[in-house]
Amino acid sequence: MPYPSPFYRGALGVAALWLGLSAPLSAATLKDALDHAWAAYQPTQSARAAQFDAQDAAARAWLPDPPTLTLTGGSDQIDRNTGAREWEAEVGVPLWLWGQRDRAAAVAQGERDASMQGLAQQRWQLAGELREAWWEVRLAQTELDAAELKLKEASRLEADVARRVKAGDLAPLDLNLARGAVSQAKSERLRAQAALTRAQAQFAALSRGAPVPDQDEIPAGDIAPERHPQLQELAAKASAAQAKLHQAAGDTRNNPELTFTVTRARGSSDEAYQNTASIGIMIPFASSARNQPRITAANTELIEAQLARDTAQRKLIADVAASRAELEQSRENVVLQQERLQLAEQSFAWVDKAFKAGQLDLPALIRAETELADARLQATRARAEAARAVSRYNQAVGALP
Repeated sequence: MPYPSPFYRGALGVAALWLGLSAPLSAATLKDALDHAWAAYQPTQSARAAQFDAQDAAARAWLPDPPTLTLTGGSDQIDRNTGAREWEAEVGVPLWLWGQRDRAAAVAQGERDASMQGLAQQRWQLAGELREAWWEVRLAQTELDAAELKLKEASRLEADVARRVKAGDLAPLDLNLARGAVSQAKSERLRAQAALTRAQAQFAALSRGAPVPDQDEIPAGDIAPERHPQLQELAAKASAAQAKLHQAAGDTRNNPELTFTVTRARGSSDEAYQNTASIGIMIPFASSARNQPRITAANTELIEAQLARDTAQRKLIADVAASRAELEQSRENVVLQQERLQLAEQSFAWVDKAFKAGQLDLPALIRAETELADARLQATRARAEAARAVSRYNQAVGALP
């Protein structure tokens, strides 16, 4: 898979960050909010890609390490002092082991893939956090709307009762009851307003200032489990761990070193300098003390990666099943709450008519009104929870907004 050049990626990162920070605050979908929040992660993605570019370049270099230069000199001045001198310059060139470069390149590619899948997993995780924060706002808004409607109805009843008390149709005690209902409604509105403010602040912090989406999600289609971002990341980590184990098992010794040595020496001050050149190779031996810790560490990392992938797969299967069940139950609850609302509206109409005819007292009317307000709230909340269940199902199957 071709990757853009480091310069191009860096430019993209800066541009993405600029666009993210300066994006118009008119996002109305969850995808827009996610893109707005994700823009802050683009520099990290560019930095990661540059890191793996450097690692890949090192793995494909001609030499595993830089050459070395050793200079030595010697004389007999501290002993016979006959003018003997020797100067030596040695250049050491480390060499790749057979297959070592391919193994290093495979490790670099494996870590790059794991990192890229890790970013995709982070985006999916951010989407899940945004979804939950978004629905906290929507549900808090529902509570506030219901509280304001209840306050409006209570105020209307208070005005009606006050008029009838003034006309002598009701006792002053009824007016106290009506005013108490208004105070209770105002208190509930304050609590709902505080909850909404808190939810909005949390969403704004998470989305980096994006507006709250106002469009519900639609259920995602069938997505193969192996395409889930979390499983793809863990699979990539397992592949990278496999490449590291292959590298540890193949690189059983340190790199050999080819040496070129030039020597200039004389036996005494009466002799002329003689120049000699030599070539040699240093071959390190393998040992279990060097290799076993590396192999066991790589094997442990591979086992942990495979276990994490298996555990995550089982958990995701359970999450998808639970989310699908929640979605079906929430839809059934919408029907039930709507039926309850219709009954409450009918009962309130009867009680209100009887109250106006003087057949029922004010407490009965307040109870009916409270029942109607609660039925309205639960019906609205049920619809919102059904829409939230869609978002949770999409998150469970790995669908991004």
